[in-house]
Amino acid sequence: MEAFEIYLLKSTSLLSMLYIAYWFTIRNGSYYSWNRIFLMVSLVISFLLPIINFLPQNIASNSYSFILEPLVVNPNFIQAKSISTSNTLSILTIIYIGGATYFCLRFLSSISRIYIIYFRFPKYRFNEFKAVILDNDQAPFTFFNLLFISRSDYESGNTDEIIVHEKAHRDEYHSFDIILLEIMTIIQWFNPFVWLFRFSLKSEHEFIADNKVLKEGFNKLKYQKLLFEKTLGITSLNLANNFNYSLLKKRLKMMTKKSNSIVKIKYLLSMPTMLLIMILFAVNLSSYGQKDNVYSEVDVMAEYKDGGVLGMRKFVQKNIMYPKSALLNNISAIIYVQFDIDEKGNVTNVQINRNEIRNNEIDEVVVTASISKDKLETTSTSLTSLEDEGIRLIKLLKGFTPAQKDGKNVKSQFTFPINFHIEG
Repeated sequence: MEAFEIYLLKSTSLLSMLYIAYWFTIRNGSYYSWNRIFLMVSLVISFLLPIINFLPQNIASNSYSFILEPLVVNPNFIQAKSISTSNTLSILTIIYIGGATYFCLRFLSSISRIYIIYFRFPKYRFNEFKAVILDNDQAPFTFFNLLFISRSDYESGNTDEIIVHEKAHRDEYHSFDIILLEIMTIIQWFNPFVWLFRFSLKSEHEFIADNKVLKEGFNKLKYQKLLFEKTLGITSLNLANNFNYSLLKKRLKMMTKKSNSIVKIKYLLSMPTMLLIMILFAVNLSSYGQKDNVYSEVDVMAEYKDGGVLGMRKFVQKNIMYPKSALLNNISAIIYVQFDIDEKGNVTNVQINRNEIRNNEIDEVVVTASISKDKLETTSTSLTSLEDEGIRLIKLLKGFTPAQKDGKNVKSQFTFPINFHIEG
């Protein structure tokens, strides 16, 4: 889950920065196709770029490492607590999953509704579309090569502007944009910039289609009147490219807008701005997880403020728990957790160095649970739960005095072996 949280933070930050760049450079420009390209490239970059190197890097083998002395934890205390509190999710995680689930179901519902409408109503070949003829007063909309149009519009014959408008949506593959946008909304539903992004991209779609109609030579006033009429139609689906879209005032304004020299300069700056953001973000990615100097020799070792090593032992004894899945599968293993204490005394770069599935007693931290099993069954899920518990425990440690080298605070490294052992 931690790796996904890192990805989510980076993806959210990148999408937000790119949208801010769009807002301050080309948002009010009349080169609508370029605006759409900028937004779609931003969307794809926000998906893919954070994936690069988002996992922590391995710690160098010659780093300074301190191993804690053995600790025996009361078996009954550990067993009772692990059954009641293991595998719990934080409130924020539950809220995020709930929101993502809601928007995923909404996305699937929109697709289902389109297919229900498609199979429910009659279909005809109409002006290079596969047209679905609707009985209600539905504003026209497209989904890829499907045109959904009311029977009154279909039978009136006055559909030239509508057809040109919807062909623009189809030929520019705006439905593909919308699907990617919905996926990003599921992932980043909590990000206010993703909702601004949705509004802007759908707006650019409509500006492109309106501009196409006017370039075909249709009367501007007549087309604007048509737009007014269609605003009275029934609202369409989220996934559809709607002829009726709730930004009519701005659409009418953009039909008469021409880009001046200042706007053209902003367009020239938009691509370098995007590249600069990507470069800065990539530099940050390349440095993420890379260690500053982790000293192999220090003059003063980092120390836990709340009682030193003994205080850490008490903290472990109080907070450690044996994961329920490992108990049920009778899994014993030694988990080697590595972490740094940075120059400010914070615990950083927590990760698993290695693990050993074993059952014998050794001189490391011993976590014991009394439970009998006839057969040892090792599963990756149980081993992962032990690793997650080790990482969780170390991240709870707060308040260290940093190590010192030549009178300066420096980063140092600890290795914390935890022996999860079931007595059979």
